[in-house]
Order: sequence, then C-alpha cells, then structure tokens
Amino acid sequence: MSRGIPSTAELARAVREFLEQEVMPATEGRLSFHARVAANVMGQIERELQFGLPDTAGDTDLVQAIRAGSIDLDQAYDQIRQTVIAKLRISNPRHLLPEDR
Repeated sequence: MSRGIPSTAELARAVREFLEQEVMPATEGRLSFHARVAANVMGQIERELQFGLPDTAGDTDLVQAIRAGSIDLDQAYDQIRQTVIAKLRISNPRHLLPEDR
C-alpha cells in the first residue's frame, strides 16, 4: 500500500479473502453459493490486474486467414492456443496444463 491508499489489486484481494474466510464459512445454501461466485469474480479481477487482458486484436484477422486458407494450420493452432492460454490465466487457471501456468 503506497501513500496510505490501497491499490485496486489489494482491495480485490481483501474482498476475496473476506468472502472466502468470513462469509462462506458462516453461510449456507444460496448465500454461500453467491459468496463463492463473488469470491471467484474477485479472483478473476486480481488476475486481470496482474496479467492484463489478453490481446485479441488479431482474432478477426486470424479467422479471415483460416477461412481464406492463407495461413499455415500449425501457425493458426499456435496462435489460437496462446489466446486460449491467456484467457484461461485470467478466467480459470485451474484448467491450464502445468506447463502453461
């Protein structure tokens, strides 16, 4: 925390930890479920702040190149794979292969 003002990442972590450590154990049913969903959202926000949003600017160009047959399929596969890995790092890193973490 610099200058006495918590960063956005610090705030997100504090809210996530509160939900995980205080709210979820003290609730059940629907409220517990919604607390878990909110904690997962806060985790996603933390990861987005850490890694940034994946660059998807070239997705349209890649689709057009695949349709036109003007790109090597191995190259297309590599680009698609890297995009999926970048998105999973943010949304749900548990689905990544160990070598992609």
